[in-house]
Amino acid sequence: MQHVHEHRFQPQPAGSLTLRQFVESLRRWTPEMRQMIQIALTRSDEERRQYLQQFHAGHHDRQPGPLDGFMRWAYSDPRLEEIPLLLAELDRTDADYTGALEHEADVLVRERATGKTPAQRVADYLALLGMETSERVRMAVASLLPPGTPQPAVTATIRHMRRRWLELYGDDPFFAED
Repeated sequence: MQHVHEHRFQPQPAGSLTLRQFVESLRRWTPEMRQMIQIALTRSDEERRQYLQQFHAGHHDRQPGPLDGFMRWAYSDPRLEEIPLLLAELDRTDADYTGALEHEADVLVRERATGKTPAQRVADYLALLGMETSERVRMAVASLLPPGTPQPAVTATIRHMRRRWLELYGDDPFFAED
């Protein structure tokens, strides 16, 4: 008989989970949790609100399920849209960072974070997700790098910026409010 670890999702009070802890928690998501997120993403904000209202109304008529807390979070958290990009980030291999200008990435991250609150830094980290696919962003970052930096190195540098961001500011509270 195979033993399956059941990961129970506990809703987190504001500021109790760091950016790094939240990103690491994604690694433990079960296929069912990932499927719930995919379904929630196909619904509009209004549809999510209606679903939650119906869920709460019917909650007393059934036994609570192990993923109820997770489902409530998935349908109510405004950062839901970031989850697919965060999951893609976890799937990156070292090859995705080959050729990155590490010193430049470090400087750009520190400059971007200067004078910002922890909640603003978390928002900036989330805004960096997937940005290497934007031609406008690649051109903007390339203009800050040494002239003639090849495009693959620009892309890898943007990815390294996210990796560095987690190293430097991973202790920022993920659910903090400004």
